[in-house]
Amino acid sequence: MGQEPRNAGAAVRSLTWLAVLAIGLGSAFVAQAQIRLVSTKKANGNGEPPAEPAYVDRVIEGLAAEATEEKDAIAFDREGWPRFMRLETRLGTLPYEGDKRSLGFTAAGAIETPNHGTISVDASVAADERRSSITLRQRQVPMADGWMANAELGVVTPTPPSVMRAPSRVFVPGDFIRGAATDWGNRDLGLQWQASTGTLGRLEGFPVAGFEAQHGEITTIGVQKQAGQWAAAARHSHGVGIARMDRNAQASDLIDADSTQVAIRHEREGSSVQANAVLARSSETDDTRRGVWVDGETKVGTSQYGWGYFRMDPRLSWSGQGMTADIEGAYARGAWRTRQWSAESTVDVLRSVSGPDDSGVLLTGTGRYRMSRTLTLATGGALRTYQGNAGNVFTDVRIQNAYGLTGMRAEFANGAGRRNWRLGVDQSWTLPQGWSLGTSAFGGRESGRDAGGSLWGAAVSFAAPVASDVLLTGNASVDARGNGTRSSSANVNLSWRLSPRWSLEGNFIYSHGRFDQAVSIDPLAPPPDPLLVSADTRSFFIVLRYEDRAGTPTAPLGGTPRTGGGAIEGVVFLDANRTGTQEAGETGASGVTVYLDGRYAVRTDSQGRFSFPFVAPGPRVITVLNETLPLPWETGERAETRIEVIVRETARVSVPVIRRGPE
Repeated sequence: MGQEPRNAGAAVRSLTWLAVLAIGLGSAFVAQAQIRLVSTKKANGNGEPPAEPAYVDRVIEGLAAEATEEKDAIAFDREGWPRFMRLETRLGTLPYEGDKRSLGFTAAGAIETPNHGTISVDASVAADERRSSITLRQRQVPMADGWMANAELGVVTPTPPSVMRAPSRVFVPGDFIRGAATDWGNRDLGLQWQASTGTLGRLEGFPVAGFEAQHGEITTIGVQKQAGQWAAAARHSHGVGIARMDRNAQASDLIDADSTQVAIRHEREGSSVQANAVLARSSETDDTRRGVWVDGETKVGTSQYGWGYFRMDPRLSWSGQGMTADIEGAYARGAWRTRQWSAESTVDVLRSVSGPDDSGVLLTGTGRYRMSRTLTLATGGALRTYQGNAGNVFTDVRIQNAYGLTGMRAEFANGAGRRNWRLGVDQSWTLPQGWSLGTSAFGGRESGRDAGGSLWGAAVSFAAPVASDVLLTGNASVDARGNGTRSSSANVNLSWRLSPRWSLEGNFIYSHGRFDQAVSIDPLAPPPDPLLVSADTRSFFIVLRYEDRAGTPTAPLGGTPRTGGGAIEGVVFLDANRTGTQEAGETGASGVTVYLDGRYAVRTDSQGRFSFPFVAPGPRVITVLNETLPLPWETGERAETRIEVIVRETARVSVPVIRRGPE
């Protein structure tokens, strides 16, 4: 009886979102038709200059036009605002549920308007599961008096003021909500403000991800003021009915929570200092918990130095979500780089707030030497003597040779009741354009809790153009542990371009066994996943995709009608060893939001891939939204990736994200 009203309510909410979406996009297309009519009248003799002529690809001055292949001959609609649309039908089997099938639909689109910013939509519906996710965005909307506005409706990830997104020793959790968010900025006034409200939740599901609501509603407001070298920001979050456990929460488990964060930052000639404070109060503790931290940084030539202090009360939280707590300390770090050398080191002095006798240190260090254009050596490690001893050391060699790039790594780790050492070899093979192959293998021994004996593993990643319009990509891995446990996984994708607008894609995902999750030894890192995760799943899904563009030949993303354009294809991957290169054993990060120039948004697929099909040439900026990454991964100081786009070429980029804490 209780389930039917809940499903009915979910259906009503889904229909409401769809109605809002239809009204918004319908209004945009009506406005587009009006603009097109006005443009036609101007061109037909109202004394106004005609519209800027469209860019015509394949034409070089003084040469005959290049022949167009029949399969590329598309009748583009060159009028109206630049826009694109992508529709997908997904049919697959559900993981953990045998042969049970699921049917899902996804849709994405964007309209580039001259005066109302970029309007885009990203939607998915799993019909059988009654699960959906819809996001409607309007970004970089020019407003009066120099203001620029962004707005999002549906499943969104609100972001704090920009000062609070600067790299820091302390991590403050973010939220996934179903609701609305907006932020406004004025460079001339140096002002920003943000507001959001909605239901807490997360994206999950297969073969399409939908929003899984959790207990609680949360509302957040924020403001920032920039004045010369100074900036100050504040935000307040109010949560109602938040559950400490994701599922099966009782009324007694629900809490109300309020949190406030303030930050003051000063920057001058390569140096910066930022002070932060959090005040949190919840019905669970019925008192105010506090956290303060200071981060300082100085750049001198190619060297960079940092320092800081932090003190976090026990059971400190951000709107009911756990964060670094019950710890006080100070840290210092340094980084030194030349054309051949690079070195980084950090030292933390730590103690428990509730038990001051519990104290210790965390030491980390990494050094790299580029001996030649083909040989790079690295070594480093970490040591913790706080709340239990732990440490690791490694040596790494990278060799560029006729076969590609070879990496050899030796490492030893001791902590969490385990001790292990391993030797590994990674190889990125040199292959013809369009092909790629990476292999990894390791062996070693481990001992300690739930472990003992030898361990080994191997992985492979590949991309193979089976035919001119067929591409096979994927990765697979297998490993065995000394205690008799084994694990294996695979993620394979076959895409077939049927025509310029239609494509067919098949995906196979498999995992079995117990997977060892690396645990950071940094006590300030976000809570790690369990040491061992069990899985036994096999699923397959196919995707029928339709894509269309109109106006794109006349104005690519971020360009003008005369510029033409290229494309961007990329992958966001979990860079476990921080080399900056995706190796065979390193997987992509799925469901991550990626922005192009802060204006156009896409989400990565199950292999961490993303694409922007028609982009203006020149320097562009790719940004990964840190709040959408799985914990404990983060962009670190690599939040932005710059890439050069060339007309008629595809620029490819790999965006690494790293695990918080030492390597």
